[in-house]
Amino acid sequence: MTGGSEPRDVSAILSAWGQGDQAAGNELIEIVYQELRRLAAYYLQSEPGGHTLQATALVHELYLKLFSTEPVALHDREHFLAVAARQLRYIVVDYARNKHAQKRGGLQGKISLDDALAFAVPTDSRVLDLDEALQRLEKLDPRASQVVELRFFGGLTDEEAAKTLSISLATVKRDWDFARSWLLSQME
Repeated sequence: MTGGSEPRDVSAILSAWGQGDQAAGNELIEIVYQELRRLAAYYLQSEPGGHTLQATALVHELYLKLFSTEPVALHDREHFLAVAARQLRYIVVDYARNKHAQKRGGLQGKISLDDALAFAVPTDSRVLDLDEALQRLEKLDPRASQVVELRFFGGLTDEEAAKTLSISLATVKRDWDFARSWLLSQME
């Protein structure tokens, strides 16, 4: 923790971390940890009950993905959250795929139906369906796909998404409306 009540400049910390300053990376996670946890909790609250993924575990997995590789050049808080949102999406989709594979038997030996019902793992295939639909949307309209990723997985507001993508607020709203309608039609 740094002392004093002065606000810390996230852009400067991101720049230092991007240049390999490990202490800046530690300071960055200290600053954004609660926000990442809030975003993870926000995302998970929209998931149906019965999932075993928790916000803290999701943030820890995100931390490992972001900080166990070479630092990435990030410009500001919104850019960091955009990258975090994309990684959050990948983590949640991988989690759903693994649960789906376990539900379908995966690499496990065969067991009786009664035993299988006793150990059933509830899996929401909507996450996988959403990911597939987002991949199709990305080919059709990459920016609209980014807006969904930022808003849905990253929990960013329209204003934050507009700043992150360097587009107008009206464009974000149009992209969001289009993407939401298109995704709903694809998932029905």
